Amino acid sequence: FSTIYIYIHMSFVLNTVYFIINYDYLFFSEIRKNSWYLLVQMGYNPVRMFAEKLLALFFSVMWTYTVGFALVILLTTFLRYNLVFSYIPSLFVAGTVNLVLISLITLMISLYARTVTNARYLIIASAALILVFKRITGFYAVLSNRVIMQNIFNIFDPGRSWFMPLAAAFIILAFPACAFRANETAKYYNPPDDEASLPEGVSLLRFSLKTCKLVPADQGRKPESLIKILNAAVSFLVIILICAMLMFNIMIIIINATAPGNEVVIRGVIPYVFKSETMKPAIMPNDLAFFRMTDRSYDIDTGQIIIFRKDNKVYVERVVEEHEDYLTVDIDHYPSAYQAGSMRQTIQRESVIGIFDGRSRWLGALILFANTVFGRLLFLLVPAVLLFYYRQIFNFYIRKKAKRQRQSGG
Repeated sequence: FSTIYIYIHMSFVLNTVYFIINYDYLFFSEIRKNSWYLLVQMGYNPVRMFAEKLLALFFSVMWTYTVGFALVILLTTFLRYNLVFSYIPSLFVAGTVNLVLISLITLMISLYARTVTNARYLIIASAALILVFKRITGFYAVLSNRVIMQNIFNIFDPGRSWFMPLAAAFIILAFPACAFRANETAKYYNPPDDEASLPEGVSLLRFSLKTCKLVPADQGRKPESLIKILNAAVSFLVIILICAMLMFNIMIIIINATAPGNEVVIRGVIPYVFKSETMKPAIMPNDLAFFRMTDRSYDIDTGQIIIFRKDNKVYVERVVEEHEDYLTVDIDHYPSAYQAGSMRQTIQRESVIGIFDGRSRWLGALILFANTVFGRLLFLLVPAVLLFYYRQIFNFYIRKKAKRQRQSGG
């Protein structure tokens, strides 16, 4: 469940980044650049052209998403997670709706935004708003509930969350709205935003609805300084993201270095990746469990889950009996080959390190992924490269884009 849960969110983020980078080629900004104008004048149907490009876009997005989804299921099996097939349809549909929403919103932006820079900022803002809207409508509570997600119809229940019904309504309305806009825009010649593309001695005017007079076409545009500020803000956020990924990787390395007698303690909490089935369902395999650090004077009650040292090993078990100087502990889930109660043991109170205070399923899965080759590349190598070379990469992309534009213009 957790690996697929992480995947559908990673897919949403990565597809958003993909849309931003390849905005000019994937969507309909070409209509505003008059690429369809001559075709329409020659008798081509703009609605049909719109539908064909839209289908190609959705096919590529869904094909990539579906293949990745299948690979994550295989990875889940490889990591020995309990694979419950009843989760799969609900999670797949939830991820699909995410991608369809951001695709349609980006499509609408491409039909209305005048500049690529503004469009990219709007895409980022839209992706953030989708996540916020899911939180406000309570959809995350539905999505993270394993019992509810076993029935696919629960995610469409407005009594639980309005996100899916509203998303479905938006998708239904967005298709004809975008088709209408594309049809109307493609029929008319759109003047260029850049006056440098106009013949020498020719200036471009537009009719102002406020003054009812002709004014320069660039009047009212955002000043160059504001664009620079926005670009600087985006660069700053990229650096923050890269640093966060590096810090997360460092934290993973520290947690993996945990050894008996040398446990990692972060503000009084011991993070511990639990890799056994002995405490399920309270703690599932590969969960990142959190234990509140204790000492001998701390009160420990029957029923609490504790982490303790014994024979230079670390154990996690539940207290079943408490005495003045020692505790009797046992595991919650016995493997089929063992008899219940056979692993019950007595430990000294002073051997207790901490008391169970919570767990994170998705962080545990993320740590396991980060320990793979691909995880290391994602959380260590890629951020390190971007941190030092992101400007060079960005400039290379700009030069390559300009070269393609010159070739297409020639």
